[in-house]
Amino acid sequence: MADAKVQAEKGTWDDFAEEKQNTQSQSDKPKTNYLDTSKGGKFVVRPVGPHIKCRKLFKPYMATLRDEDKANDPAWKAGFFPSKRYAINVIDRADGQLKVLEKGATVFKAFANYKSIFDKNPSDVKEGVDFMITVIIPMKNGKPNKMKTEYVVTHLKETPLNEKEIAMIKEKKLWPLTDIFRPTSLEKRLEMWNALSDSEKIAPKRDDKDEDSKPETTEAKVKSTVPVETKSEDSPSDSNDLFDVDSKSDDDSAELF
Repeated sequence: MADAKVQAEKGTWDDFAEEKQNTQSQSDKPKTNYLDTSKGGKFVVRPVGPHIKCRKLFKPYMATLRDEDKANDPAWKAGFFPSKRYAINVIDRADGQLKVLEKGATVFKAFANYKSIFDKNPSDVKEGVDFMITVIIPMKNGKPNKMKTEYVVTHLKETPLNEKEIAMIKEKKLWPLTDIFRPTSLEKRLEMWNALSDSEKIAPKRDDKDEDSKPETTEAKVKSTVPVETKSEDSPSDSNDLFDVDSKSDDDSAELF
């Protein structure tokens, strides 16, 4: 299928202000190391490199999509709404490991706000910054109510990558986000849709007609110590940050140094 080579769409921080072929077999690929925030708590991370954006469908089947798939995805056309998702490589300060942070727009808006206010790329090698992400999961009837999870995102001090961290990234490489979040092929999505019963193809009713205003999955709201600020028309552009680097691979660690 032609769409098997399609990459996940690379994001820019200004989105918030207003596929490459893989020669490794699945068994050869290391299991992606995600930052696990499922139990709540405080997490200090240092974003590194570019981020990607995509959409994820959780019901009636699991799939990764692009905005343009709204015209051909059977579930989306039937009324199932795929949430916006974003992912970036981060250094987890708890253990120093390179991990993938995947969240909805709520958390990533705090990163973008930092970029807008200070005109500094939060994931840059030299001018990047640590963030503390506090994950608050309220209880309901004695059980964690993850649909009401709150995120408090606080920027800390600027943290240029040191020699040890640079050496680690050069050796281990950044997690290949455009490959990990490659869109699910239309052929596979049609196969999963056709395997559903008629009742499973009926989407739940939504009162809000504006799809993009619906809450992200498990991310009902967010608090941030970085205030929202509208970027003026004459503000510096992103032409010099990592997300505009022309490279054969957007996830190649070599482009960082």
